[in-house]
Amino acid sequence: MELLDDKVTPLGCEFLGKTLTPGSACPPISILKLDHNAFGSDGLKHLAVGIKENVFIKTLSLTYCDIDQHGARCLMEMLIFSKSLLEELILTGNNLGNQGSKIVLNGVSIAKNLKMIHLADNNFNQEEDMLESIKSCMTRNKTLAKYDFR
Repeated sequence: MELLDDKVTPLGCEFLGKTLTPGSACPPISILKLDHNAFGSDGLKHLAVGIKENVFIKTLSLTYCDIDQHGARCLMEMLIFSKSLLEELILTGNNLGNQGSKIVLNGVSIAKNLKMIHLADNNFNQEEDMLESIKSCMTRNKTLAKYDFR
C-alpha cells in the first residue's frame, strides 16, 4: 500500500493504525509506504498502534514525515515486537536527532528479522555516544546487512 504525498494527517494515521491492527478486516499488507506525509510524531503514535503488532508488514517507509525524537519510542516498539516480520525500515529525511536515533538503534539492535535500516538525513552527529549506539547495534544485530547513515 502506497500513500505517497497524500496529505495524511494524524487522524488519517489513527484510522490506518486501527485498520492494521491484528484481527481487523484488512487484508495482509506486506509493504506500507507513507512517504512525504507530514503527520509527525503525533501521527506515528496512532499508526504504531496497529503496526507494532502487525505480523505481515515487511517494508515500512516513512521518509520525510516530520518524525522527531518524540516518535522514536514508537519506532522502537515496532522493531522489538516478537512476531514482527519487518525486514526494512526507511526513515530517511526525518528529524530524529541524536536522542531519537539512539532510541531507534536500540530497537534495531534487538529486531529479529530486520535486514535494512535507513536513517540518512535525520540530523544526528558524530558525538561519542551516538557512535557507540551505532557500534552496539552493528555488534548485536547479526541479521542486519544494510545501514544507510548518509
